[in-house]
Amino acid sequence: MKMVNLKIKNFGLFICPFSLLIFNVFYVSAARAQTIAPAADGTGTEVNRSGNRYDIGGGSLSGNGANLFHSLQQFGLSEGQIANFLTNPSVQNILTRIVGGDASLINGLIQVTGGNSNLFLMNPAGIVFGPNASLNVPAAFTATTATNIGFGSNWFNAVGSNNFSTLVGTPNAFYFGVDRPGSIVNAANLAVNPGQNLALLGGTVVSTGNLSAPGGQITVAAVPGENVLRISQTGNLLSLEVANTGNLGTSKTTLNPVSLPQLLTGTGTSLASGVDVAADGTVRLVDSGLQVNSGDVALAASNGFQTPQLNAGNAEILAAGNLTLSGVQLRSTGNLSLRAIDTLRVRDSAQNPFLGRAGGNLYLRGDRAIDILTQNAIGSSFLPPQFQSGGDLSLVSNGAISGDAHFSSRGNFSIRNLSGMPGNFISLFDPIISAEGDVFLVITGVFR
Repeated sequence: MKMVNLKIKNFGLFICPFSLLIFNVFYVSAARAQTIAPAADGTGTEVNRSGNRYDIGGGSLSGNGANLFHSLQQFGLSEGQIANFLTNPSVQNILTRIVGGDASLINGLIQVTGGNSNLFLMNPAGIVFGPNASLNVPAAFTATTATNIGFGSNWFNAVGSNNFSTLVGTPNAFYFGVDRPGSIVNAANLAVNPGQNLALLGGTVVSTGNLSAPGGQITVAAVPGENVLRISQTGNLLSLEVANTGNLGTSKTTLNPVSLPQLLTGTGTSLASGVDVAADGTVRLVDSGLQVNSGDVALAASNGFQTPQLNAGNAEILAAGNLTLSGVQLRSTGNLSLRAIDTLRVRDSAQNPFLGRAGGNLYLRGDRAIDILTQNAIGSSFLPPQFQSGGDLSLVSNGAISGDAHFSSRGNFSIRNLSGMPGNFISLFDPIISAEGDVFLVITGVFR
């Protein structure tokens, strides 16, 4: 085993997260009630209410009968309500669009009965999962604020008409055809069955709840406007690309997604979201005080609440802006990939210690910078490593890589830039690096 215990001081960088702490939990008061109502657009979706249960049936089928499409004017659930999607063994995927322009406020149960269909919810205006939201689905679940879902060269449009007969195969692309795509906020415990996949795909994603897909794939992504997110095979990295909109038909919509501050302050459910909306409209995480902007992904603890968990076979989190991980615990039996086009930031607290543990490879990438400062890394080498990998552990950035934490790899450990050359590693405190394989890094800074 190769051990590197580093004490490095870099006078050009100063981080003081404690000065940003905001010791309060943000609650959204009830503003308005929602319901589930079909859209009168010829899709044929039917909604029948029985007590607190909404049975969603009808719809339109693809040419081969394997994909079922729904169109709803509104989609929202209060606590105790159930959205029951009816299917049959022939249907592989249920795809539902919400066209009314209101964000979906979900604080009840979403379920699928009658078959083993995957379920997709598409609402470009925004989606909120309150603390009482839950899933009872037999297969995969995807929530997205995309404006189009792709089937090869054909697209299911969030607004306008669709040629359902051509929408065959498995959805593998999501186009965000507005300048600032809508946000997804999750304060729930969202879980799918073992071996199934769970995905949250929006313009900005904030989660203070739990995400669970044991043995399956969890994908969380924030996508910039006018971009396509393509889903590759499990274990491969997601790909972003600027779309050629020539074959997207009505993709350029007139929708105006709700901004993240509006979504947090105007929802119709009591939401302990772990974020604070300041008077100037900026959004900050309660526990760390770090700001959340459009294009960011933030998985964060709510002060005084249970530490959020992510458990998966493989997991990939991708942010078009910053990726902020604050007081969360991420576990995968396979690979774990954490990527930000801007900065990857990691914080924790004594109440909510951070953990990133991968049974396979652990890949940390912030194209502009990596900024890791975990409290448990400071002052003791006897605490469990915050970053653990059963395979290789990599930190990749073209900017400064600040890594004040304990890193433990059963494979190789490397710090490098996007070209594969040695990266610029700096530290204010006492990082600990242990690896059973090779250690590849160049140290910059001043030793104490």
